[in-house]
Amino acid sequence: MLNQPFTELQQWIDYLSAQPLPILAHTHEAMRDYRSRIDDIGLHEIGQLIRHDPLLTLNVLRYLETNRKSSQLTDVTTIERVLLMIGVSGFFRLFGALPNLEEQGQKVMIDGAHRTCSRAFLAGRIAEMLSEYRRDIDPNEVMTAALLHDTAEILLWLSIPLQMLDMQLKLQSDPTLRSKDVQRQLLGCKINQIQQGLVIKWALPRTLLHLMDDGFAEEPRVYIVNLAVGMARHLESGWDSPYFLDDLKNCAAMFNREFDEMYARIRHVALDAARHWYWYGVEPAAARLINAD
Repeated sequence: MLNQPFTELQQWIDYLSAQPLPILAHTHEAMRDYRSRIDDIGLHEIGQLIRHDPLLTLNVLRYLETNRKSSQLTDVTTIERVLLMIGVSGFFRLFGALPNLEEQGQKVMIDGAHRTCSRAFLAGRIAEMLSEYRRDIDPNEVMTAALLHDTAEILLWLSIPLQMLDMQLKLQSDPTLRSKDVQRQLLGCKINQIQQGLVIKWALPRTLLHLMDDGFAEEPRVYIVNLAVGMARHLESGWDSPYFLDDLKNCAAMFNREFDEMYARIRHVALDAARHWYWYGVEPAAARLINAD
């Protein structure tokens, strides 16, 4: 952990890009279980495991880019394609010994990282549903971009948990505050700027960089990523959050559908994602439906 936050964007990029990427404890448990049944486990099951954990997803994509062969002319942008290249046994050999996030330190750090990972999982599921509904050429790319969109935030929780908690409390106590202003005050830059810098530093596929770039927000695929990430974040405040309701209105307008239909679709995704709450140990967005319905 850092004693004091940096004040310059490049400092954050250089520091965070050099840190090891731990994975969730439940991811480790699932990997041990799968490894014990390796003859019965296929690439689909491994892919479903990986998509629960944005940090494992990042580890897998980084490995492929770091070990990219000169004969590989195109970017590999989805976990499924990576697994086809390394195989099931290769996956366990390469990633079975990664450190646990939960061994990193303070409870506030772990809780913040768990909440952000849970939110990222929901964002990925929403993005996948919306891109499939749009008949996107590759919904897995859009899902992966949404899953990884807030990776920098997870790493900041691991590096400056008390400052991240302070920023969260400030935003909760004063709804008039803009998150980007509070981020600049604490970090000297926006978290999305750190995210973009990390993706470039890690040499992740250019398609994913593009899909996570808010500068292209008007493009349909990028718009879906931002909608999904925004919905997952705003649902932390409840299903009656005015920001979530605005997201839904924008979603309904994009697909030229009724508000209630899109609400029902997002509700279905949230309920399905909630079945995986044990992966993160935090209250899922669907739990707040009790007060909304």
